[in-house]
Amino acid sequence: MSAAMLRLDSTVLPRGAAISCSRRATVVSCSAVVPKSALGRACRAVTRQARGVLRPGRGVVRVMAYATDISEEAYVCLGLAQCFRKAGGGLEPVLVVEPLSASSLECLANGARTSYKMVTGVSFGDALHRNRDALPEEFRTAPFCENYEFRCEAAVRTWQRPHAQDNLMDIVPLGKIRGNFNFSLEDKRILNMDNVVNDNDNIKQDMSIDVYGRKKADDLKAKQATEVAAAKAAEEARVAKKQKEEDDLDALLLA
Repeated sequence: MSAAMLRLDSTVLPRGAAISCSRRATVVSCSAVVPKSALGRACRAVTRQARGVLRPGRGVVRVMAYATDISEEAYVCLGLAQCFRKAGGGLEPVLVVEPLSASSLECLANGARTSYKMVTGVSFGDALHRNRDALPEEFRTAPFCENYEFRCEAAVRTWQRPHAQDNLMDIVPLGKIRGNFNFSLEDKRILNMDNVVNDNDNIKQDMSIDVYGRKKADDLKAKQATEVAAAKAAEEARVAKKQKEEDDLDALLLA
């Protein structure tokens, strides 16, 4: 073969032809009866051209953080959570709309305590685009949670799993609303709480696996404290004895 031929996927191209890729190249292979150095240069040229076309596509995927291959007709669950916000030295209640994963709704259906006052089933498209007209009236004035789009896409993917499709879709059907869960405010959810970490939050290691020699250090401190207390008691006894001897001598002189 006098001319090297390059094969990209299943398309055969003559050497030196311009290459334009509209989709990601999964396999690049080269076959020709040419010197090894020329074949290597040809393969590297094709690879560089393919990479040059593909890089902008990958960049677009990163910019469009919530682009998804899931149909907008897919089912997703939204909950109306009773939260609180610190204000003026107290707590003020606030309702927040949050996406629910399939496992979260299953826990609610099994009687777990929850801060969700009610839950509704909607289409993924209406949820992702924040279409309040498609939501029940109770949801329309409540703000959406932080990172809402990301959480919405993560939640809808859990509803694509076989277990959710077969067993959980009827808990709150599409377009319906349910509120008879085990609602509780025992553990309040505070949105603007500052998490201050101190030494009391450290987990104490059990003495049975004392790898830092804490027991020896504690024993040494206890021994030193005992010695100090014994020395102090001996000094107090000596002073008391001396004082008693002086008092007895004074009594003899006055007799």
